[in-house]
Amino acid sequence: MAIAGPLYFLIAEILLLPLLKLFGATAKLLPYARQYAGITLIGMPFLILTNGMSNLIRADGNPKYSMLCMVAGAIVNTILLAVIIGIAQGVQPIIGFNYGAEKYKRVREAYLLAIRWNLIVSAIGFCAFQFFPGSIISLFGKGEGLYFEFAILFMRTFLFMVVINGVQLISSNFFTAIGKAMKGLLLALTRQVFFLIPLILLLPLRFGLPGVLLAGPVADFAAFALSVFLVRRELNRQRLLCPLSERDAAGV
Repeated sequence: MAIAGPLYFLIAEILLLPLLKLFGATAKLLPYARQYAGITLIGMPFLILTNGMSNLIRADGNPKYSMLCMVAGAIVNTILLAVIIGIAQGVQPIIGFNYGAEKYKRVREAYLLAIRWNLIVSAIGFCAFQFFPGSIISLFGKGEGLYFEFAILFMRTFLFMVVINGVQLISSNFFTAIGKAMKGLLLALTRQVFFLIPLILLLPLRFGLPGVLLAGPVADFAAFALSVFLVRRELNRQRLLCPLSERDAAGV
């Protein structure tokens, strides 16, 4: 699973344009299809890992825990990720246009505005997952007390850093918008491939089952830190390219 997910992503990324043309994407629709499929592919390694581990847990005689893993992913994808992707897609052409026009102050403002709205949406999700996990889980069925106890612990721990989760996605789109696709691809792979998969495999060796729960927030924070580092470097570089009058107006 740890190898199949990233391998699937790399092969699909390499063959994406021919595949889209094969499935009927016209020249007019191809850029939009490429953008949508590229974002979707980001989550494929994690999806393969989640489905594989869910089947292993179910085969081990714990179908309720298996269902919980799928529920957690469904909640995040349905409630938060769709909104965050919308924000990232909405700001991408604005950033790209202003970067091409060398309006670096507007690039910075657009990126920070997207981050602020992302943090607001994610903060709402964080409050829901931390303060009302039982109510959310009960929407998907009922179970024994031990099941709900573990489900609440899982949701509160694994999704603890969800408030900063979207920064990585928006930062990835930021670099793609300014023509630095390799940095965008790097950030797109950080959480699910470079951080989460190794942590899920390694942390349980030291901490047991809690290690699996801790892998989520640790991976989220690591991806967030790398995103902040790379974006700050890029914004500082752009600040030096700004005309002096624009720097004064921006207060930098």
